Amino acid sequence: MITGVRVTVATVCLAVIGLLAPLASQAQTAPPDWDKNLVYNGDFSANGGSLDGWTYNEGTDNYYWSLATASGVYYASNASYGADSITGADAEQDYLYQTIPTIPGVFYKLTFTYNGGAGGVNELKVLFGKQVVEDIVNVDAGSNTYTVIVRAHRFDTKLNFLGRQDNAFAFLTGISVTLAPPPAPSIPPIQ
Repeated sequence: MITGVRVTVATVCLAVIGLLAPLASQAQTAPPDWDKNLVYNGDFSANGGSLDGWTYNEGTDNYYWSLATASGVYYASNASYGADSITGADAEQDYLYQTIPTIPGVFYKLTFTYNGGAGGVNELKVLFGKQVVEDIVNVDAGSNTYTVIVRAHRFDTKLNFLGRQDNAFAFLTGISVTLAPPPAPSIPPIQ
């Protein structure tokens, strides 16, 4: 009887792996949805400008993420000050996050545009799941677009932005997560 159960469990496991493996490999090579953005409202323009789809900390006494607009472009903006905005307890952090659908083992391209506002003391820490994938500290005024290749470890991944701007306001927009080809393997130099 136990042998029959083991065979059944092994068969079910192989069937599940057989279904998931082609999905993962197809996701890395299938062009039809290659550039589909998995982030909802990454440009903050939904419903005429909003933070719809995003979770952010309104409970902090600090200046949490809010909507801003300039020249027809929408931004998530913050003026949260102090190190607690990044490293404090959850109630103190100035977070802006969204959970997106991902496939474990598949690579994704994360792109976003960040403007440090007035410069000075500012930071934007970006987490993909539990991994810090970008930590931008004390950038000068002006917008910069960042691109990072990340690998998912779960079927859903929390994309989290922790922000701090001690002098004025910082701005974030153009957030997208799309499929990416896996990075080329590194080959050690011949010695």
